[in-house]
Amino acid sequence: MAERTRSKASQEPASIDEKLDPIKEALASMLNPALEAQRVFIEKQFSKLDSKIEHFRAEVAKNTAEIKRLKADQKGTSSRITKVEDNFHNSWSALEMSIFELEDRSRRDNIRIINLPENVESGDVRTYLLTSLKKWLPALSGDNIEVMRAHRIGPERVTSGGPRTVICKMLRYTDRDRILKAARATRIEVNGREVRFAADYSNYTVKKRRVFAPAMDTARKCGFTPFLIYPAKLKLTRGAEAYIFNSHVDAEFFLEPNAKGHAQGEKDDEQPADAGTE
Repeated sequence: MAERTRSKASQEPASIDEKLDPIKEALASMLNPALEAQRVFIEKQFSKLDSKIEHFRAEVAKNTAEIKRLKADQKGTSSRITKVEDNFHNSWSALEMSIFELEDRSRRDNIRIINLPENVESGDVRTYLLTSLKKWLPALSGDNIEVMRAHRIGPERVTSGGPRTVICKMLRYTDRDRILKAARATRIEVNGREVRFAADYSNYTVKKRRVFAPAMDTARKCGFTPFLIYPAKLKLTRGAEAYIFNSHVDAEFFLEPNAKGHAQGEKDDEQPADAGTE
């Protein structure tokens, strides 16, 4: 009896599996197509995603290359612009220098007479100078000096501030040079005022030469004879010594105590010249 019971129990699970198999097969037949379709759909989506990613990569690479090209073009353009600006600056500077040189050349017959008291000329500056120049400068007494025009600069000053500068145009620039040379060697006083003579230059040249004034004062105290060479160089002479400076800084350094051995000036082998302006 017991054996029969065990036999029935052992056969019962097999019958349940057999009953479940059709269900499993039915479920599998129902689910497999759906799962396959889902798998295919997912694969297609991933394939599309991969395609988009590759497209994005290609676009990024293309844009990166374009950006690099634009940067290179910009660099080249900037370089060309810089070159054009440099050329323009150089051309403009050269043009300015040409204009200043032309202006200086147009003034090369002129002389500036500084600190001449007002009204000593009684209204006719040219006639006064023709009479006075040979008195002031005896070295020119035998020369035929011709003054074409002469006038004071600007309106008469109401307040104190010194007399107006006189500009006189000589007929020949050689007369101007002779007057300037004679004036360097002669102290001229009119009504107690020391009168000075100088060449007439453009404002640009005057500014370049004016910076040498402190060095020229120091040079005189040190026993040098200073004068300016056109357009703006300082020449110092003392006995057989002669130096030329292109920069007022170098001239001032040369004149500093205990620093003369480190001068930046060019040694000039020419004969010493008169002080003043050339």
